[in-house]
Amino acid sequence: MDSTITLRPHVVSTPAGLLYALLAAQAVVQPLSAAVPLLRYFAALLFACTAPVLLVWLHRVRRNAEVPGRVHRWSPRWVVGVWFVPVLNLWAPYQAVADVAAAGAPESQRAEVTRQVLAWWLAWLVGLAATGSRLLPAWVGAVFSALACVLLIAVVRKLTAMHPADERLISGM
Repeated sequence: MDSTITLRPHVVSTPAGLLYALLAAQAVVQPLSAAVPLLRYFAALLFACTAPVLLVWLHRVRRNAEVPGRVHRWSPRWVVGVWFVPVLNLWAPYQAVADVAAAGAPESQRAEVTRQVLAWWLAWLVGLAATGSRLLPAWVGAVFSALACVLLIAVVRKLTAMHPADERLISGM
């Protein structure tokens, strides 16, 4: 009788829980940062903490999304890399997340899931554009950024549920 215990951590949901908490905090702080300038530093710190967790989660969920017959436009490494390539980062992250969503959704739910991803991405882009704009008040960017955080929480929950942990990832990390 073998007395060793094999631990099998839930590869995708572990960073997902932390990601939910960070995104929820950002959703609260972003609108307040438009009114209280000191909170802008806290919002930037929150973003700096959230981004790496999001990228780790995205890489893992993309690796779990390997489904025979589904074609992904971006490899698991490029799912992370496209965020750092100027101009490409305006649409490729959306494509990468939409591909993961489509790979895990049943045929009847694919359109709905990709619409949720699109809503998050558009809110993110508008938040970015409005934050850097001198034509719009600061609160517009803050509200759209907060909305993007809330929508991303919904997307992360849905994709994490669609792509449960795969044991082969444990040895590949």
